[in-house]
Amino acid sequence: MILSHDPPDGGEMSMYRVLSILRDRRQTVLACVIFSLAICAIGYFRTKPLYRSEAILALDGRKLQALPIEAVVSALPQESPVLRTELDIIGSRTMAERVANRFKASGIGLKSNDSPRQGPSASVQADDTSPENEALVDELISNVRVANDGRSYTIYISFIAPDPNFAAVAANAYGEAYIDYQIDVQTSATRRVSEWLGEKLVDLRTKLEESERLATDFRETAGIVSTNGTTLQSQQIAGLNNELTALRSKAAAAEARLSTAVDGLRNGSDLELSEVLSSSMIQQLRTEEARVKRAITEIDQSGAIKNVQLVQLNSQLISLQGQIKTEISRVIESLRNEIEVNRRQQAGLQESIKEMRAAMTTNSQSLVHADQLDREASANRAIYESYLARYKQTIEQDGIATAEARMISRATPSPKPTAPNPFLWALAGVAFGLTGGIAAAFVRHFTDRKVRSVESVETKTGLAVIAKVPRIRLGHNADASALVHDHNSSLGQAMAEIQSELRLFADAEAASERMTRAIAITPVSSSKGKSHIVANLARLVAATGLKTIVIEANLRNPTLADQFEASNAAHLNQIVTQELPFGDAIQRDPKSMVDFILAEQSKAPEPILANQRFAQLIQEMKRRYDLVLIDMPCASNGFDLMRVASFCEDVILVVRPKFTKILDLEACIKKLRAANRNIAGIVFDSAFRSKAATVSQLGMSPHQQDLSGVKQKRSGNQVKPLAARV
Repeated sequence: MILSHDPPDGGEMSMYRVLSILRDRRQTVLACVIFSLAICAIGYFRTKPLYRSEAILALDGRKLQALPIEAVVSALPQESPVLRTELDIIGSRTMAERVANRFKASGIGLKSNDSPRQGPSASVQADDTSPENEALVDELISNVRVANDGRSYTIYISFIAPDPNFAAVAANAYGEAYIDYQIDVQTSATRRVSEWLGEKLVDLRTKLEESERLATDFRETAGIVSTNGTTLQSQQIAGLNNELTALRSKAAAAEARLSTAVDGLRNGSDLELSEVLSSSMIQQLRTEEARVKRAITEIDQSGAIKNVQLVQLNSQLISLQGQIKTEISRVIESLRNEIEVNRRQQAGLQESIKEMRAAMTTNSQSLVHADQLDREASANRAIYESYLARYKQTIEQDGIATAEARMISRATPSPKPTAPNPFLWALAGVAFGLTGGIAAAFVRHFTDRKVRSVESVETKTGLAVIAKVPRIRLGHNADASALVHDHNSSLGQAMAEIQSELRLFADAEAASERMTRAIAITPVSSSKGKSHIVANLARLVAATGLKTIVIEANLRNPTLADQFEASNAAHLNQIVTQELPFGDAIQRDPKSMVDFILAEQSKAPEPILANQRFAQLIQEMKRRYDLVLIDMPCASNGFDLMRVASFCEDVILVVRPKFTKILDLEACIKKLRAANRNIAGIVFDSAFRSKAATVSQLGMSPHQQDLSGVKQKRSGNQVKPLAARV
């Protein structure tokens, strides 16, 4: 099949690359898995059996409330962090020491991994810091497991030990120790708080008495008297301020009346002031004035202008008006006197207020200090009362402490060991083996500089792998030509892919676009194996009707004679050096009707390839044939490669997986691209692994192969056709 030229991108490329690496290195991964399983098997059989027992506790969401007062130690909040803390407490070293003390009291001890023993001889008789006790505590910590399912307030305490009885005893001991721990925490806290409150109350009582005495003595000494929280001086100043305000109001009213009276007197208008209206003298004068004015009006209306009474009445009217003004002036003067008296009263009040304020300023420090002493006494009294109430509550709580957990299932000895678990050991072996194997596979892959996979070659070179020649085992009498034309065979499919990629067809549509092409096929690192690709491709193309010739330009290690039935015709060396006709070197394979020109091994092929006759040979063959295939030497021979490639339209590179170095392939591609040569693609040749393998595939032993070569040289007859090295 023709491989994809465009590698997948993104995550698909990464996953495909990883799987490809693991597939190529599957033997390494398998070896690591087998080794890991062997190690785990040894560990499994060397591990002593362990037994697991489990005790179950439940945290009570309800709290016993014997008295309607707040407890010294609050109930545990029903929250996940609190439950996690309780699990840590059970698994702590402090709890392990409590369990060890219970074992000591019960005469239970543990030595290493032996079974527990009861009795004074096996118990820990030393103190808590003795090595024996520390060893027991360490053993308890390492073997206890505390867990919660995360959905309830149930605590699972499990213990693992070589003896099932001790495992059950230890698990139950942990549960009982935790319940006792909760009771001890509440009891000890209540007693500590009671003792502390009792001592604190004595100090608070003394401080309260002292502060109250100081406040009372200071007020008596400073003469500070207060009524309803207000001092006597403050009350006096408030009364004087009220009187001063009233006087100022009266003065303002009097001044307004005085101003009105003065303006009215100045304008000659009647005054309607209360003082004027209330004066009996002014009212009598105004009554008389009205009578006189009425008499004058009557005389004027009668027309008696020269009446003697008219003069008398006018004189009387003027006299009355003068008397009225005199009386009004007296009223105004009375207002002025009233205002002056008011002002003097205000001045007296202001002086009194000033004196009292000066006295208050003098006593302000005493008042502030007295208030401060009162506040201190009040604060001390409040603190003392709160401590006293709490002290009484704490005393009442002593002796009623209850645990917030209860054991709902006691641990029993397990009849079967829980460890070692064969499934877990096997799973660990496979996991570690796969991990190590994958790591080793990647290390080997990235440190290996040889061609391994199609993907790596396409990624690093940017060229497509146009075919992958498989490894096929042939029989004794098998012929490669038969496999080439068999499209069900792997070899036939590989050759068909090369033909399709190069568009080597004889149909009319392809013929209209086709021109004579010279295609060079060169191995990157070794000339071994590429001749069979050249020969089989020529057979397949010739079968389509294209005139095809194969020219062997590999003068350093010619191998094309093994692929065809050759005769004693002239070879390439003679055509070039002796200038023989080109037709003398052309031979035809009777089975495939492929023409070919063989070469003879030469230690110095450069003069032959550089000869003008070699170039003329290539040009002449391109004129005579539709396709010219050139069997080239190894690409490591730079001159040979570049000289032959200069006459070709396309170059095909042949690489051998696990043999060709990627650096050699990149160097070859760099040379060809620098010379502007077109690289048609890369062919993976998996047919050859070693010399012995090649011979075995041909159905011949190495000894038989050597004898066959000797007979060919001595007889000079035709070389018998050999099976293609696939």
